[in-house]
Amino acid sequence: MSTVEEMKHLGFTGAEAQIYIFLLQHPLSTGYEISKGAGLPRANTYQALETLTAKERVTAVSADPVRYAPVSPARLLKRIEEETAQRCQSLEQQLTALEQPDNVGHFWELNEYSRIEARLRELITSARQRIAASLWAEDLDRLSDVLQQARDRGCTIILNLFGEASADYAMIYQHEGPEKVVGGHVIALAIDFEEALVASLDAPATGVVTQNRTMVRMVEKFIRDEAYLAAIYEQLSPELEATFGPHMVNLRRSLLPAQDAEQLVAIATMGSQPINLPSNLHTSTRDALHLGEE
Repeated sequence: MSTVEEMKHLGFTGAEAQIYIFLLQHPLSTGYEISKGAGLPRANTYQALETLTAKERVTAVSADPVRYAPVSPARLLKRIEEETAQRCQSLEQQLTALEQPDNVGHFWELNEYSRIEARLRELITSARQRIAASLWAEDLDRLSDVLQQARDRGCTIILNLFGEASADYAMIYQHEGPEKVVGGHVIALAIDFEEALVASLDAPATGVVTQNRTMVRMVEKFIRDEAYLAAIYEQLSPELEATFGPHMVNLRRSLLPAQDAEQLVAIATMGSQPINLPSNLHTSTRDALHLGEE
């Protein structure tokens, strides 16, 4: 995008942007010189100069003839930044006063990984008190900066972490590595008990974000239950595996879709003693087991 187009986004007209740029390159020019040098009609030039002077974006520095100088870019952009921030703050207050409470909550679908990551960062940045999430280590690498900033402003951060990563700014509940995860690359995030995002990052990436209170509570419960399980498994893994098999396969496989159950059995038998399989288990799962034994 050209400099003129960028300036138009900040409230300049095309003519005003051209004149300001010309004056940066040719300070102390007259209106006639600006009109000729910028290739603008004289009437348009003088009208734009009048507006730029009124907005204190250029300054008339002599009387006869009138010559113009631009306000420095640093001063100009700082002033625009401050005015824009004040305008946004005022508008937010006005719009909030008009907003009607939404007792249902909507769902917004996210269909690209870049949109999902951008929304994750936005939610984390907006959190005021609490962030709870289930993430893979590779996700944490991309979000660690905004998570650390959230901790620095006082947020409690609770993470179910799949894989190894450093995160001394959070309460970590360690889970198995991604290579042992059944069901794909699924992540979840909830902030302040008010908003939640759930996404599957396997291609094609899809996700949904919502403020629906029921769904936010469900996502919160999902994250908490994963944390409970990680803490229990850390303390009682020998007893749990003695009862339910390696990777708790005997408990979990009956609740999974057939394909995921097969993957779980294959993972559970890697490096373990063969486990007893029911006669109705899918043939490909039994084959995977025998291959593992060989």
